[in-house]
Amino acid sequence: MVPPLSIERRNQMATAIKKSAEATRVTLRNARRDGNKEADRQQKASELTEDECKKGKEDIQKLTADYEKKVTTIVDGKSKEILES
Repeated sequence: MVPPLSIERRNQMATAIKKSAEATRVTLRNARRDGNKEADRQQKASELTEDECKKGKEDIQKLTADYEKKVTTIVDGKSKEILES
């Protein structure tokens, strides 16, 4: 049988989860940056029109925001679960 976690250990685990979430957000932002750069490159190479480039960047931003919200929701739930256990 495993003894229950101490308050200190729970706080450490919650902090580790938050750090991991921030690393995930950074990865998402890097992917957004790369996607925007690719859209700009394609526009300069005349593979995309200006409107298509703008629409692509808007779609990339929407996806980034959606996934950041998912990460926040998961982290909040897990942190709450750990701290309440």
